[in-house]
Amino acid sequence: MTIPKLANSRLCVNMRDLLFFKVLAETKSATIAAERLGITQSAVSQSVARLERWLGAALLDRSNRPIRITLAGEILWHRATDILEMVNGTAEEIRAGSNAKISLVRLGMVDSFATTVGPDVVKALQGRVEQLRVWSGISPSLCADLLDRSLDVIVSIDPMVEHPELARELIFRETLVAVVPQGVNQRFQKLSIEQICVELPLVRYSGRSSMGRMVEYYLSKRRLAPNRTLEFDASEAVLRMVATGIGWTITTPLCLLQGHGQMMDIGMMPLPPPPIYRRIYLVYRPNELGEFMSEIGRICRACVETSILPNLRKLAPWACAETAEEAPS
Repeated sequence: MTIPKLANSRLCVNMRDLLFFKVLAETKSATIAAERLGITQSAVSQSVARLERWLGAALLDRSNRPIRITLAGEILWHRATDILEMVNGTAEEIRAGSNAKISLVRLGMVDSFATTVGPDVVKALQGRVEQLRVWSGISPSLCADLLDRSLDVIVSIDPMVEHPELARELIFRETLVAVVPQGVNQRFQKLSIEQICVELPLVRYSGRSSMGRMVEYYLSKRRLAPNRTLEFDASEAVLRMVATGIGWTITTPLCLLQGHGQMMDIGMMPLPPPPIYRRIYLVYRPNELGEFMSEIGRICRACVETSILPNLRKLAPWACAETAEEAPS
């Protein structure tokens, strides 16, 4: 197919000029047309002149008052009406399509996010997705499922930066905190973290989880090496060990909500520096599901802001917990 050069093509038409001429042809008055369009009479005249140059034909019989439309003008009037209706209809179809339901989305969420924020996220997405399949698990499993295309998008602690083909958005960040049995909370507030390690064993998150690796990183920064005794994948199991006085742990405020820690006999206190942040990301393959991926990110941040942050700030007002919009880059 030969595509004409636009500079000399009759495809070069201004939709506004067609609209102005349509209104002029309907009103038979440049004054009334200008008033309806909210422009000047001069703008109407200039628009008609451009169309006449474009078509190489007179559209108005200027020897008559009121205005009389020529045969060429009659043809353009009716065609312009069809063209403008088609353009408006196309725009409406596209807008309707952009708001249409997505047929299928497979979403994976790290356990602490799925248990606390997940229900609100699912509720918000149900109106936009015909089939929403939701998995939860630890970050390494979710990352593997994203890579083998079992999932379309994940909410993960691991941003997967080693995969530049993936896109990622920061959803939320929070600081690590210390959690101790309620019975020793006041006394432990006066102890150093080194002394706490001597007093009670550390109940660890499993080393195969992102949370476990984060805790190990913090311990290495503090040059601490408590004995490895108890390790669990699930936050509730870790917190119940602490609540019964078996040991203490390092976790995050969101993990406390996930494990119902706010209802257990435990106390929470800040860790000495350096501060370590747990960040939660939305990770996905770009160019799939289009702009809907950004919508998922917006929904996740909004759900964190409305349903989680108020509880976290009540639980530990001194702890840092914030969405991506609040967090410094």
